[in-house]
Amino acid sequence: MNDSIVEMLQNTPMWSSLTRQDLDLVVETSEQRKFESGQTIVSKDEPGTGFHLLLEGAAEVRAYGKTVSRLRPGQFFGEMSVLDKQPRPDDIVAVEPSRVLFLSTPSFETLVSTNPRIALEMLQGFSRRLRIVDGWLSD
Repeated sequence: MNDSIVEMLQNTPMWSSLTRQDLDLVVETSEQRKFESGQTIVSKDEPGTGFHLLLEGAAEVRAYGKTVSRLRPGQFFGEMSVLDKQPRPDDIVAVEPSRVLFLSTPSFETLVSTNPRIALEMLQGFSRRLRIVDGWLSD
């Protein structure tokens, strides 16, 4: 089971340059959560409690009652909230039975404080993602 999760992390830009040992540590530090279709994974305005990577299923990002994007396995959310603990900007709702890898904020803080390479890789991944979004807004 962990091998497939590590493989998914290797194919996620934010984690792709980490070693197998680093990725094993990320998986060991995280927990898996299951959601039924229609179940809210995170709610708008709730405090940020961690980072989520969709392992199986599908979810929608909903803002003001409208679907703004659809998430598939390998996509992630919560990367800003895990850093700044600010309220979630949108609802994320499972639209089919789904499984996510959840890295809580306290686990994230322990992980990055003891593994600077992981911290640097995640920050670079966050930066790449922010540049993409900034590019969309600039067009």
